[in-house]
Amino acid sequence: MGVKLSPSCSENQSLRLKIKSLGQQMKRVAVEGAGLSPWEADVLVDAIDEVYFSDPELKGLSIGQLKYSCVSSCEGPGKPLRDCSMTTVLLTLVDAEDRRGLPSKGKQAALHRRRRKLMRITEEAREQGGLLTQEDLASVLDTDVRTIRRDVQALRDDGIVVATRGQQKDIGPGVSHRGQAIRLWLEGKEPVEVARAINHSIGAVEKYLEKFKRVAYLRPKGFDDYQIALTVGMSVPAVKTFVEIYKESKNRSFFRSRLDEIELVGEQHYFAGDEKKDSTLLSVSRNGGMRK
Repeated sequence: MGVKLSPSCSENQSLRLKIKSLGQQMKRVAVEGAGLSPWEADVLVDAIDEVYFSDPELKGLSIGQLKYSCVSSCEGPGKPLRDCSMTTVLLTLVDAEDRRGLPSKGKQAALHRRRRKLMRITEEAREQGGLLTQEDLASVLDTDVRTIRRDVQALRDDGIVVATRGQQKDIGPGVSHRGQAIRLWLEGKEPVEVARAINHSIGAVEKYLEKFKRVAYLRPKGFDDYQIALTVGMSVPAVKTFVEIYKESKNRSFFRSRLDEIELVGEQHYFAGDEKKDSTLLSVSRNGGMRK
């Protein structure tokens, strides 16, 4: 387990320029050779980028990110770490939402920022097929394991299970901070109340809810997890979590009370481009090939 050395800033910039240049070439080929509209070509190139560069080993780092080696989530609980297979994940250490709505100074502000970051990076790792240990979190967040242990317990007391390796058996669709946000919203709380309950910024909560509404709208229309991920701009594991919450909730009264909002947001995106985008995405298979 540990941080992987990443390319230098100049190497990263060079890689991004090369990818951008190749993307422009692919768009031109798609328009001139395949007869796609410029909009469809953009969607196709974005989909290809999502498929081929979903592997952190191939993907360039953005500002504020690092590559980290952690235990693969396919390893069952109880297995000694030394015998576990490892995987590389991208973690975002700097995110503006970690500070939004908090005082700039003070112990409580620092505590809330750390817990927001802790929840976010453990979910990032899990969505990429990895699980961080409390020791990993202490290393990445530059603190001690006892502090991380207190943070994890405090969040658990609030009903949020942090997706660490030690909590592997307890990780379910409704217990992460995003799952908790959606569940509280479905039960009648408004975004401001949800943000306060899970110690997150209102902006972050609104993003979770908008994506859930789009998932809940697209699923009954026959979109599979992969199509939803590319259409909405989410990872497939994140979509699976949202779909599980949707399946568990769709026949309950509190879900029906939110149906108008789900339909409104879903229709706005669907008729603005999701329907057309899906027809383009159908040509891209899960392994990056083309469907007939």
